[in-house]
Amino acid sequence: MNDPLSEPLYVPALPARPSALAAYAGLAPDVRAVVAPLWTVPPRVGRERTPACPPPRPLDPDPAALGHHARHALALVARVQRDRPAWVDTCHVEREPGFPGPGAGRPPLRPVTGIERDPAQQTACAEAARAGGTGLGIRIRRSAVDGAGADTRTSAGERTAEALRRLLERIAFARCPVDLLLDLGAVDEDRGADRTALHALDVLGPLHPWRTVVLLAGAFPRTRPERCGTRLAETYRADRLLPGPLRPAGGARGPRPLHGDYGAHDPASADRVSDTGDDPFRGALRYTADHAFLIGEVPAESGHHLTVRALAREIVASPAFRGARYSEGDRWLQACADGRGLPGTGHPDLWILAGHSQHLTHVARELRRHS
Repeated sequence: MNDPLSEPLYVPALPARPSALAAYAGLAPDVRAVVAPLWTVPPRVGRERTPACPPPRPLDPDPAALGHHARHALALVARVQRDRPAWVDTCHVEREPGFPGPGAGRPPLRPVTGIERDPAQQTACAEAARAGGTGLGIRIRRSAVDGAGADTRTSAGERTAEALRRLLERIAFARCPVDLLLDLGAVDEDRGADRTALHALDVLGPLHPWRTVVLLAGAFPRTRPERCGTRLAETYRADRLLPGPLRPAGGARGPRPLHGDYGAHDPASADRVSDTGDDPFRGALRYTADHAFLIGEVPAESGHHLTVRALAREIVASPAFRGARYSEGDRWLQACADGRGLPGTGHPDLWILAGHSQHLTHVARELRRHS
């Protein structure tokens, strides 16, 4: 199969929810041309999941509804991707009765597996990848390669390398391209993620002739930044830590790693049923500046639309604002600040849609400018 996007520059890991799907669908053609998302189907019910430690028993009480949830999410992803490839991770639903199987995602969607997955799931992903001609992704979480110290990190990396070798042997029958998706999760300013990433590339890179290597790290904070309230606050953009130091990486480790983050949300967004619960904070306007996130919390109370418009005006007046023509998210912020649009100024899903839109646009264009 001819891959219509063989060289993406940016891989955002996004939940397969309407807000993120609409943000991606609304990207300008020049941005979509360099973006290949990693979509995760979120759980249908329950509390936040921990992908690296799946529950010992099924959690969804309604297999029929779970099947509909999974098929619907996969259909929406296929619709917005059209002829462009993307990875699809079903880690939160694949062990539940009613899951339609990795083959439910149509090409050019690439199924995702991992070393912690059931061997039957690994084999099913390989079979789906072989049938679809798209290849598959192997997602490795930070906990599999990191540790409290160098010795711990080395032993964890060795165990992960051995588990990855076994997985590669199990799926070798498919004879399909394989992508390495290194997911570091939340990172901070101490730059420990640099060492973890380089160690993972050193240990795992030589194990296979990877088609693509992706490094996911970042990004938007999970908890309220200090001074966050009805005025804008700033928080450091930790997602900017890795692209520079790792740009020369490759060579003996394989392909140069592509940059990835989690859009305009925290790394655990796809592990929750919804983005609008009490944890993290219910709703916020957010803007991705060059070196910081601008964040303003919107309280769940009557008259919140006044707060939304006030925050939008602060963003638009900021030197970081790039103008209404930059992205659909920027256009919405300008209209909101000017008093146009719906009287209620929308709801949390619309605010995160705008945040994803301008974030994806800015990161993709910056990466292309420096590539």
